[in-house]
This record gives sequence, structure tokens and C-alpha cells, in this order.
Amino acid sequence: MNRKHLLQFATACALATLAPLALAQAPWPSESIKLIIPFAPGGGNDVIGRLIARQLQERLKTTVYVENKAGANGTIAMNLLRQARPDGYTIATVSSGPLDVNPALFSVPYDPAKDFTFIGPMVKFPLFLAVSPQSGIKSIDELIAKARAEPDRVTYSSAGIGNASHLAGALLADLSNTKMVHVPYKGNGPAGLALISGEVTFTFGSGPSILGFVKVGKAVGLGVAELKRLPDMPDVKTVAEQSVAGFEAASWGGLVAPPGLPPEISRKLSATVQSIMEDPAFRKQVLDQGMLPIPGTARDFEAMVNSSREKWGGLIKKANIKAE
Repeated sequence: MNRKHLLQFATACALATLAPLALAQAPWPSESIKLIIPFAPGGGNDVIGRLIARQLQERLKTTVYVENKAGANGTIAMNLLRQARPDGYTIATVSSGPLDVNPALFSVPYDPAKDFTFIGPMVKFPLFLAVSPQSGIKSIDELIAKARAEPDRVTYSSAGIGNASHLAGALLADLSNTKMVHVPYKGNGPAGLALISGEVTFTFGSGPSILGFVKVGKAVGLGVAELKRLPDMPDVKTVAEQSVAGFEAASWGGLVAPPGLPPEISRKLSATVQSIMEDPAFRKQVLDQGMLPIPGTARDFEAMVNSSREKWGGLIKKANIKAE
């Protein structure tokens, strides 16, 4: 090999060696991002997930596509997420259940405190109590009276065992000293459809999953499961101020990634999500959907999840709720 060919060969080898390094150092994001939603389409987690996906796409200048992975109250999706490459191209929304309730109900294939990178909180899902029009019930007093008069005949739907909607129903039965039959479904969407079809007596649903039905008369709204009335819905009474003092039940939504996400990507994602939740136009859009924006840092979100896990875990033990 002459000197010219030797130089060409050496240059080619150098370029081949540098190519993977250049690819590894490519600025994030440089390809599409998959956003996993752990529940079926139609529920609050799905709504906020799709809204966030569009905002991330605009701000990060890359395609963000949504993939619904329902099942086992979010456990299936979370297990997939923890096994994904920690490169920032697979992330997931998460709500009360997969990280704070499921571990108290059954053995999960992940450690909720260690197997995920917390990105940030997004919203709180106030839960609304609504009954089927076919039930003829017009108030919480009537609902409780019916449960007392006809034990085992009053049923309520939820997005799955241990879901916030399930725990809200169980709490209502406990505080009103009645027996109400829980009927689980795969997601808030199916649980809402069960209500309007008359399959169940009532449900607790997030704003996105239930308020639309109330507005068109397919469901009868009885109250919100908060201690205080919502600022944007001052005419909606709380369950607590009507018949069940101290009643409060809610869910939340946030963003997580696989464990080991590089700090620089985690910081960029967290800052982007926080800026989205603080944007006035987006906040109004979220409030109009019956959700409360809760901007915060990754550390804020992790602390919130830990506190929620302690609260609901205690309730599950006290109420002797078991996974089937």
C-alpha cells in the first residue's frame, strides 16, 4: 500500500471511529419521543397525556407520539417503561395507582421508589361523583338512603381495583356506613360508559372522563370530592358539605422516565414540563377540562408520590381491600 492509499485508509478508520461518538453526543432530542399512557383512551390520564404530548412536540421541536398501554391499573405500562432505554425517547404519564396504590395491593415487578426517574407533576384530577339517570337518584342523601335500603344493589364503576375512583367509592361506603358493590373496568373511559349505559348506579370520575356526560344529561352530577369548592366551578358543591363530612379523594398526574435517565435530559424535560404547566393559556385549557395544574420540580413530584403512597397504603390496609 503506497503512502496515498495508507493516508486514505487511516482517515477512513478515524471517521469510522468518530461516527458513533458523534451520534452519542447528538443533542437531545434528535429523534421521535414515545409517550406511554398507562390507561385506555378517554380518561383523565389520556387527556392530559395527549395535551402534554402536543406541547412537548412544539417546544422540543420533535415528534411526540402517544401509545396507550392499559392493564393491571397501570402496572403493565410501568413495567415496560422501567425496561426501556434511559435515553429520553421513551417516557410515560402516571397517576395515582401504579406508584402509590398497586404496591399495597399486590406484588409489582418494579420498585416504585427506585425504578423510575421522576420528571415532574402535571395536574390534580378532582373526582366528581355522578349517578346514572336511570337510577332516579338526585342527591347524595338519596344515594346513601338507597344503599341502606337495598344492600348490595347500589353499584359503582372504577378504572380498576385500587384506582382512585375505586378508593373514592370505598371511602364513601365506609364513611356513610353502607355497603356498595364495586365493579372494576379497564380505565376511566369504560367506567364512564358503564355509568351512562345504566350498568352501574354511580361512579367517581375525573373532569375529562365525566363532566362531558353531565353537561349533555347522560349523567347526573352530585358533587366534587374535595374539601373546598373548585375555584373555576364555585356552583358545584363538595361531597363533604352535603352528606359526608371530611370526604376527600383525588388523583394526580405526572411524568416519569426509565431509571438512569441522564441528568441533562432529565433537567431539560423537567424544566419543559414545568414551563408548560405555568403557561397561562395552557393552564386555562387544563382548567376547562376539570383538572387543576400543579407545576413543580422533579423533587416536588417525588415527595408528592411518596406522601400519596403512605396515605393510600394505610387506607387499603384499614379497609382490607384486596386485589382479585
